[in-house]
Order: sequence, then C-alpha cells, then structure tokens
Amino acid sequence: MSMKIEKPYALTKDDILKKLEVKIDSGLSEDEVAKRRAEYGENVLEAREKVSALKIFMHNANNIIVYLLIVASGVSFAMDEPVEGSAVIVAILIAVLSGFISEYKAQKSVESLQKMTRTVAKVRRNGKIMEVESQHLVIGDVLYIEEGDLVTADSYIIEDKNFATIESALTGESESMDKTSDFVGEEDTSIGDRKNMVFTGTAATRGNTYAVVTAIGMDTEIGKISDMIRTDEKTITPLEAQLNRLGKTLILFSAIVALAVTALGISYGEDLYAMIKIGIILAIASVPEALPAVSTITLAIGMKTMASHNALVKSLPAVETLGSTTVICTDKTGTLTENQMTVKHIYHTSLDRTFEVEGDGYDPEGAIVDYDEALEELIIAGVLCSNATLVKEEQDYKIIGDPTEGGLVVLGEKASLTKDALENNGYKRIGEVPFNSTDKYMVTAYDIKDNEKRLFIKGAPDVLMKMAQAEQSDLDQWNKINDDMTHEGMRVLAIAEIRNYQDATDEASMSKALEQGLEILGFVGIIDPPREDVKEAIRVAQEAGIRVIMITGDHPGTASIIAQKIGMNNIDQVITGKEMDLMSDEALAEEIKTTSVFARVSPENKLQIVRALNIDDEVTAMTGDGVNDAPALNGADIGIAMGIRGTEVAKEASDMILTDDRFSTIVDAVKEGRVIFDNMEKFIYFLFSCNVVEILAIFLSILFKLPIPILALQILWLNLVVDVLPAMSFAWETGEGDIMKRMPRDPKQAIVNKAFLAKIAVSGILIGVGSLAAFAYGLSRGYDIDTARTIAFATMAFGQLFHVLNVRRQHTFGLDKSILKNPFLIGALAIAASLMLLVIYLPFFNDVMYTKPLDAYKWWVILLSASVPTILIQGYGILKRRLQHSVS
Repeated sequence: MSMKIEKPYALTKDDILKKLEVKIDSGLSEDEVAKRRAEYGENVLEAREKVSALKIFMHNANNIIVYLLIVASGVSFAMDEPVEGSAVIVAILIAVLSGFISEYKAQKSVESLQKMTRTVAKVRRNGKIMEVESQHLVIGDVLYIEEGDLVTADSYIIEDKNFATIESALTGESESMDKTSDFVGEEDTSIGDRKNMVFTGTAATRGNTYAVVTAIGMDTEIGKISDMIRTDEKTITPLEAQLNRLGKTLILFSAIVALAVTALGISYGEDLYAMIKIGIILAIASVPEALPAVSTITLAIGMKTMASHNALVKSLPAVETLGSTTVICTDKTGTLTENQMTVKHIYHTSLDRTFEVEGDGYDPEGAIVDYDEALEELIIAGVLCSNATLVKEEQDYKIIGDPTEGGLVVLGEKASLTKDALENNGYKRIGEVPFNSTDKYMVTAYDIKDNEKRLFIKGAPDVLMKMAQAEQSDLDQWNKINDDMTHEGMRVLAIAEIRNYQDATDEASMSKALEQGLEILGFVGIIDPPREDVKEAIRVAQEAGIRVIMITGDHPGTASIIAQKIGMNNIDQVITGKEMDLMSDEALAEEIKTTSVFARVSPENKLQIVRALNIDDEVTAMTGDGVNDAPALNGADIGIAMGIRGTEVAKEASDMILTDDRFSTIVDAVKEGRVIFDNMEKFIYFLFSCNVVEILAIFLSILFKLPIPILALQILWLNLVVDVLPAMSFAWETGEGDIMKRMPRDPKQAIVNKAFLAKIAVSGILIGVGSLAAFAYGLSRGYDIDTARTIAFATMAFGQLFHVLNVRRQHTFGLDKSILKNPFLIGALAIAASLMLLVIYLPFFNDVMYTKPLDAYKWWVILLSASVPTILIQGYGILKRRLQHSVS
C-alpha cells in the first residue's frame, strides 16, 4: 500500500496518522524507516543534470570558425603542407581549450556555491527525540520543529503551541503565518492558506509543533517547482546569436575571396595548383583564428572581474548579455532594502512627542535622539511583548524569530533594556496570548517586583485604540500620528499595558481584560530601510537608459514610498497582483511602459511581467530568492539569484548569483557587461583590420602581377602570435568615461554593421597598402624575394601593433596615460615585437618561416611604412569627428 497522500491538507489529523500508520507518541521504528527509505528514496531535490567536462569541451568546439579552421587544416595536409596544417590545429586547440578551461572553472565555482549545507531535523523514532540528517527523513516520520528551525520536509501539523512560520521562500509573503492542527482545508485551498501544513525550505519563527512528514524530495512543493524548471531550456543569448551570424558571414566571405583570387590568377595564366594554394592562404588570412579564443578569454576575464565584485556569473555568454540589459526587475526586500526591520520613530502618548531613532538594521548601534527616561516604560513593554532574539554571527547581527519583533528587540538594545537583563532583574513571564491575523495583537503577562502582575500588549493601532481608555481628542491625535507614519512607508505598532492585573493568565482571561480597557503607551514606526548605495545605483542605471522595476509582496503604499526615496522613475501609479491577474500579457505590456512599481505580486505575476517585457523585446534582468521566483528567473534573459538568502532552487534557475544580495552589484555587473562588449568590439575591429591587411596585400599583388608578399606560415604567425596577444590584452581595458551614459545596445544590432565595416576597411587598406609598398620597394632595390617578403612581413606586424593605439579608444588616440591602467597591453606589445625580432634573426625561424635578417636601413623603411597608416587613420578620425560636430 502506497504511503503517498494527495492533498493531505484536506484531511483531519486522525486520517493522516491512520493513513501513514504512525503514532505521534512513538514515531516510526528503525526497521520501518529503513523499509520506507528503500521504497521512497532519499529526501533530496534532484539537481539539474551536471554538465560533464566532455559536454563543456564539445560546447566550445561547436563553433563555426572552429569548423572552418578544421577544413583549412585538412586541405593543408592534403596539399602536403604539414607545418601549415599543424599550425592551424594549434589555433583550434587554443580556441577550444581556453573556452573549456574558463567554463569548467565557472561550473565548479557554481557547484561549490550551490552545494547544500548539511541540515539536520529533530525526529521522534522508537519513542525518543533524536537528530538525523534531513536527507534521511521518510514519509511518516514525526518531526519536532521549534522556533529558528528550518523545515526539511512537507509535513502535517499534529500538535502545536503558538506555532508560526515564514513561507516567503515559497509564497513570497514576508509575514509570519500562523499554523494550527485544528484546521482542515478544502481540496482547492492555496499553499498560503494551508494552516495545517509546513513546507520544505520555510522556517519556524515562533512556538513549536509536532508534525508528520507527508512528502519528501521531489514530491514536496519545492520539488514540484524544481522539477518544472529543470527541463525548461534557456533561449540563445544575444551574444551567441551574433557570434553565430558572424561565423557564417566569415565562411561566406572567405569562400568568395578565395574563389575570386583563384579565378583572377587563373585568368592571368597562373598555374592552377599554385592558385589553389594561394586561395587556401587567403582563406586562412580571412579567418581571425584567434577570435574564438580571444572572445572566450574576454568573457572569462569579465566573469572573474564580476566575481571579485560579488557577482558570480554561471555561463560565459551571460556576462555579455548583461551589457545589453534594458530593464532590471528587482525585489524590494533585501535587495533595494536591508531586509532588517528598524524602529525609526517613537511617539510617546503622555509626552505627546515623537522621538527619532538613529541607526539602521539589526546592528544595535545608534541612539534615541533627545532620549527621555519616560520612554523606558514603552520600550520595556515592546521588548517583553516579543519572542525574537538578537544574535551576533562574526561581524553581523541577525534576528531569530519574527522580523518586526526583531525591530523592537534592537530598540531595547539601543536603550540598554534587553529582555535577558529585565528577566534577570525581576520580570518573569507567566502567560502569553500569541499574535494571530484575526485579532491582530499579542499579549504577554509578567510577574514583576512587589508581586505585581502586568500585561504588555502590542498590535495594530486601530485595534488597540478601540480598546483604549482615552478621550476622543487623544484618539484623533493618535490617528493622525498613525497616518503620518504610514504615509512615510512605515509599519506602525501600538504599544500598551494593563497595570495591576488581577485575573488569571490564560489566553481567554487576558483577552477579556483587553476588552475592558488598556493604556496606550505609544506608537513605533518600523521600516525596512533602503540600502545606502541603492539611490546612487538607481541614478546610474537610469542615466544609462536602463529601466528599474520594483516588484514586491508589500503594501502598495509602502512600495511607492520606498520607490520615491530611492529616486525611481515612473512611480505615480502602482499596479497590484490582483490587477495584473485581470490583464492579458499585451495589456500589461502597455501598462508597464509607464509603470515601475508592482505590489502584492504573486509568483505567477512575476513571470507575467517577464512575458510582457518580452513582447517589446526588452532584455530583462530579474532578481529573486525564493522557490516561487524560479520560473521568472528561468524565463528572464538574465536570472539573478540572491546568494545569501536565496534558495537552492532559485540559484539553480539563475544565470548569475549575487554573493552580497545588493542591487548596486547588479548595476556594477551591467557596467562590466558593457565594458566587455566594448572590448569585444575593439578586438574584433583589431583582428578584422589585420586580416584585411593580409587579404588586400595578396589581392593587389596578384592584380599587379607581383609575387605573393607573404606566405601561409607567416600569415598564421601574424594571426596566432603577433595579433593574438594585443587582442587578448583588450580584455583588461578599463571602461571609457561615458560607458554608463550611453543607451543600452540593441541586441539585434549586428556586431559588424556597415559603419564598423567601413572603419575596418579603411584601417586595413591603409596598413595593407603600406605593407605592399614596402614589399614593392624591396623588390625595386633588387632584394631577393625572401628579404622583400621579410620586409613586408615586418611592416604588417608593426603596422598592426601601431594600430592597437587606434583601436583602444573610440574617440581619441590610444597613447595616453590611460594605457598605464592596462599593463597587459604594454606587455603584449613588448612580447609581440620581441617575437617578431626572433623570427627575423634566429636561424631556426629563418629556415622554417623563410625570413632573412634585416639591417638598420631596412628597419627605417619598415617603421616608416608601418607608422604612416596610423597617422592617416588618426587624421581621418579627427576630420570625421569635426564634420559630424559641424553638422550637429
């Protein structure tokens, strides 16, 4: 008989115990546990299939340019050119292995971060409470869960005492949810309303309970969502699409060039075999062999840079996609705000004064401005009417228990009125009425010095004011105070007491006493404050043309006020989840153009927002931390999970993990993505210009019936040795000053457009003509063919090295003080120049590469021919900018 129960929340606790064949006072026996584990397996979530090393290798080998190089290598071997064929294979290995190593390391980093920590559960077996690893829980186990514990399996509550959990990881709701064994749900009861159930991944914030496990592993609510996203494939990124298009363009270009030159040579009466070989040389010259390696290394360096700034990117293409981001959809709590409820205002009724409280978050540093001893009674009441505990972990403080109560506990710390100190000084708790969503108040009874019993009460202001012994004028004033604090985005609590309490301390008696009148001591305004760096990060993002959309489960008023405080645009209107439920994706797409704040949002609403943004082709980054966020994270162009408070399912579904949970880190990552794309454009411009140099020199030599000025091995040396180091060094270029003042780049816009091609063509033609002129000069002086080719070879090399200074800055000459910020570039230029000298002067290379040593005079010819193109390119750039400026 199967123990699995469908919709357990719709059954009574007696039904549950009977179906699971377990007794609450004894639990399961070890034999029964072993039997059930064998039948149902371990209590673990099945992670998305890990990517093997072979799969990562094949992913990097699956590249159009790599395929083209394999063909070129095969033809070289077939034509008895083993050195050239081997050199091309080296190019392939550099490209594939560099990408493999970078992505393999990234995969291991993510696996390390996402590895679940060892969790334990308290379980009753054979009549005894013991701790077991959560993965060893089975259906029917009797769990004992108390305040601060993590729930490790979906379970039905059998016995409870003032028990509540926070289910924000599953439902998105930040409030504690009361749980009870007396509830029996309907078959269609939603997750958030299943008061007799606790769920994997949620946490107990109050009280304790005995609960029976009804589902484990992939059958839990978390498991169902995890399974939903495991098979959902991500769409191809903008970068991958563009590089694929670029690769196809290169294949077509190289084929056309090779065929055209071969046909031209044959029409001139050249030998067929010789012209086919020249065609292969041109095909090699037209393909930037270093492109896959350099693009991968650039992305990998960007990945490493982002990791050092607390953003761990899981895949290389996602690094660049960040640079195309047009919309950031962000959670409010914990990303824009501190996720630490803080008392900022205290209104004291007797003093008729409001006091400001310094400090933010759970760190108890900060004073109550103009502190008055009359506040002590109010603060003591708030502290003693709370069950939260403040603890320090290394340098950080955290709250165990309800976050709102945590704000009151921290207030007590600031006033040196802690619960421990008070209870050690004569205050003894003798009763409690727990908070519930119906009554909206909590009461604690204390026996204090001189045998006086006192009730301390906290709750919703409107509820407590109805029970207060007060004049109407006072109530009017207090309502105004409540409204003022609420309009500032604060959650307001009323604090009250009943002195000299004489009745019993059971819940019914204390609740009845409240109805007979209480004394309001004051009101506290509590807020989850915005992070200090958020306002500046929002400004930078919006100046960069990136829309920021706030998504929260909080009240619309609170969301609107926080949005105003942090400087967001389009905040006049707030759309709620209920309103979105009535909209089509198309209708929401229209509304979202002028709305940036969404409140009371459900997990389905988050995914609806992503779909609406996709209608307008926005490149969307979506943040999330809960299991409920996973579908939206998976559906966005860039899913961003929180590393600190994020669930494993959210991290699994994301493309990037923030290790500090900060919004500003997202903006930094977007900036880095833009820098990376700039740098990719720079090395593509550089590599393609260098390829044009070689193609043009060969094409013109055939056109003018000159010998070929450069050999295949020399082309490969330029492409794989001389060009590759400076091209790679562009990966370390710092962003230009206006990088975050530009509008987002259109991901549909090709990397190589007409304007870009014109720039490549002008640069390549000038350097190519200079190289061919040096070659022709050598021939005219009667130099042998190898010496003339060495002059042309060196002119191309140094012309391309000088060209680096044209490439590294978009609007100015690259030889400025900013070059010192990139020592890799300086080193690359020095190494490339040194390698050229070796290939010219070492006898080994003279034999292999057909080069000849050159004297000083020939170097003057080379340096002049190599530098003049750079002077002309800079002159062309200055003239073009002046013309554009005069037109504008």
